[in-house]
Amino acid sequence: MPSTAHIRCGDDLRDLLPQAGWAGDYLPIADPVCVGAVSDGDLMAYLGQRARVVALHAGVDAQEARLRLGREYMALNSLGKYDRVLLWFEHDLWDQAVLIRVLSLLAGRAPLEGRLFLMPADGRRAFAHLPAEELAGLEPVALGALQLEAGAEAWAAFADPDPTALDRLSRRALPLPHLAPALRRHLQDLPWRNDGLALTERLLLRAVAEGAAGLPAALAALQKADPVFQVTDLIVKEVAQRLSAGPQRLIGRDAPWQLTERGRLVLAGEARHRPPPRFQGGVMVGPDPAWWWDRRAAGVHGTL
Repeated sequence: MPSTAHIRCGDDLRDLLPQAGWAGDYLPIADPVCVGAVSDGDLMAYLGQRARVVALHAGVDAQEARLRLGREYMALNSLGKYDRVLLWFEHDLWDQAVLIRVLSLLAGRAPLEGRLFLMPADGRRAFAHLPAEELAGLEPVALGALQLEAGAEAWAAFADPDPTALDRLSRRALPLPHLAPALRRHLQDLPWRNDGLALTERLLLRAVAEGAAGLPAALAALQKADPVFQVTDLIVKEVAQRLSAGPQRLIGRDAPWQLTERGRLVLAGEARHRPPPRFQGGVMVGPDPAWWWDRRAAGVHGTL
């Protein structure tokens, strides 16, 4: 039997894959790449940057986060010992962001030629939700230089402080089946030109306006509304905290969640949101952003 490594953006398939007959070593990459700042270039600097992001996002110790990320990314250096490497990434933005991070690190590694395979996602369901017999019957799709180069190009654009290259890339026919829609969804979380809200922020405000009074209900509403970005509870919590901070808050601080008067005006298009500082991939967002999502042009534009 060929030796196999399974790369996945988390631990959700660790027990399911052996049950479905997929033997091999399980190598998770638990870096939530679609959350917070990222950068291209030196991996050690990247790990330090991401450890700080993960510590704030998940409420864990920064050193603990750095050690885990280091172990997971360094495991990619051992892939040459396997006969095949299976990449388990779905259509969702979370998965696709980790996929291009991984492909950017594997591009050009000669020992992996002919050994890399992408597991086919159907664009609707998570692998963890598939019946065991369907999971067992999936046919790996070989990845070649074209797909690896596309992943590396996408990562460089994802990490760039200027999002126009990523915008152009997301309009092309790409050799990775679910990448372009995920990249466009990522760009839609830049502030929108018409009201200053990111798409995830708008979906959360709408859910609260429609009665989602806390995290569980808001999470369910956002997951139902947005199949391309299946947000997590931590993402919803972080966005809610962002929108409930400061004197111009859009969501009240106290439970149950309710829109403030300003939140109602912004959601109705009668006032403009000035976003607090944050990063969207490599792009800095702030009260007066340099980059916007223009819904009419369905693309990125510079300062108003």
